[in-house]
Amino acid sequence: MLSLTEELTQSIAYKGREYPIDLTFDNVLRFYQLLDDADFDEAEKIIAAFHIFFDESIPEDPEFLMNVVKLLGEYVSASPYGNDVKNSDSNQVPIRYFSFTQDAPAIYASFMEQYGIDLVEEQGKLHWDKFKALLDGLGPETQFRQIVSIRQRKADELEGEELAQLMEQQQYYRLTDGASVDAQTQRTDAMLDALFAE
Repeated sequence: MLSLTEELTQSIAYKGREYPIDLTFDNVLRFYQLLDDADFDEAEKIIAAFHIFFDESIPEDPEFLMNVVKLLGEYVSASPYGNDVKNSDSNQVPIRYFSFTQDAPAIYASFMEQYGIDLVEEQGKLHWDKFKALLDGLGPETQFRQIVSIRQRKADELEGEELAQLMEQQQYYRLTDGASVDAQTQRTDAMLDALFAE
């Protein structure tokens, strides 16, 4: 997670060896896409995830392989504000109203508008922690934040044309099933739980 007093995570140490990690934002987004890929079973996803993050051959130690992918899955989905933690009373994960895949054009446009950052040119360069901090800092006038606001808005006190307009906007911007960041995080947890149960 981004810290102003520590260097960004660039490697992981295991048994006296440093393994360089590619935590550029586009690489992490590839990891999220992998979670949605029905062509891979859970074991194949673990191996593919290792290849996404590391430019290394698969280690002989399967425990290391599973642990490092679990650790990275938790790392990339962590939030500095505790929104990644389940509510202990209800056991529910707080809802996030966006998808990295579905909302990619709005995220791109919003980074250009607010920061002047072309995310296409930042592929392979911009660290995931920086990307997340910038995404969290997008203002309410950006396209991405406006779409999220439409998804979050309650229709309770609206009626007539205002209600019809909100319903139309929410239908237009609705997330496809399983596309939300929370759904992807839950798939990461399920994938890792399945492997550790074996």
